Amino acid sequence: MPDWRYDLQLIKEGRYWLLLSGNIVHLNWAHWGLNMAGLGIVAFFFSSYGSVFHWLLVMLVSALFVGVGLLFFNPCVCTYVVLSGVLHGLFIYGAVREIRFYPASGYALMALLVGKLLWELMYGALPGSEELTAGRVVTDAHLYGAIGGGVSALLLGLFHQLVQVKNGQQNTEHNQ
Repeated sequence: MPDWRYDLQLIKEGRYWLLLSGNIVHLNWAHWGLNMAGLGIVAFFFSSYGSVFHWLLVMLVSALFVGVGLLFFNPCVCTYVVLSGVLHGLFIYGAVREIRFYPASGYALMALLVGKLLWELMYGALPGSEELTAGRVVTDAHLYGAIGGGVSALLLGLFHQLVQVKNGQQNTEHNQ
């Protein structure tokens, strides 16, 4: 599906949907398999921490952060395909939710994720990852996706608090 990949020139020509669709295209079957394994891990460990709507929102926000982040901060990236940036957003969201219910494992996971992102910022892709996927790893996409996951966690947390406050006010009004 090369027509769906993030393509800087086509985006500049007005095909803005490529900012999102590039996150669902893969280089090859091995690359797809690795991303599906990551998605399966997220689903297995964290799916109970939010509704389908929450997870879809995190995916959308993370995908937007990846696409827009690459567009504005990585103009040298002409094409991009992969779900890994969005996966980093899902893992961050899952870790934030894990902290709420199981602080020790949540903070440990968050430390691992932040450590991985710092490694990639300082040294580039993890050893062996480019050979495994048969392509260049755009590590900045992982950072942008993780930021998107963090922003999603913040927004959904604030929304949840607003709903609780509103429900509390309604309950108070009914009790009077």
